[in-house]
Amino acid sequence: DQAEAASCPTGWLHFQDDCYGYFPQEATWRRAEARCQSYSSGAHLASIHSEEEHNAVAGFIARSQRHDDDDDDGDDVWIGLHIPARSRRWSWADGSELDFSAWDSHRSYFFLKGEHCAVLEEDTGKEEAESQVRQWGSPGSCLAAWPLRR
Repeated sequence: DQAEAASCPTGWLHFQDDCYGYFPQEATWRRAEARCQSYSSGAHLASIHSEEEHNAVAGFIARSQRHDDDDDDGDDVWIGLHIPARSRRWSWADGSELDFSAWDSHRSYFFLKGEHCAVLEEDTGKEEAESQVRQWGSPGSCLAAWPLRR
């Protein structure tokens, strides 16, 4: 379990040299990214570069959702991975290299058109939220106001 650092806001996760916040409000990918950028220079939706980082962020989200949700269901959350308009490549919102993936193996992402964004999915098939495996999925166009799944 990663300890919160004094340099991160209260309630945020400190992992390695980065801070991660969880915001339960529904938003489009673009609005979620803009909200992240409003916190500080260089802030973006999460980019995930290792299994350790993936597990730390997924665990933090599960714990945050347990404190936030009335019904204890987990919700999908935006991460910084997206295919910008007029591009065919997935990239991170912060411009960093795509060097790790945790795609849901039951979906195909190779025939997408337009702008798409990725979510960290909540596996609703198990009871223990913190131990659930979270995978990435693409709900479709980032421009739509996708509701969070309950």
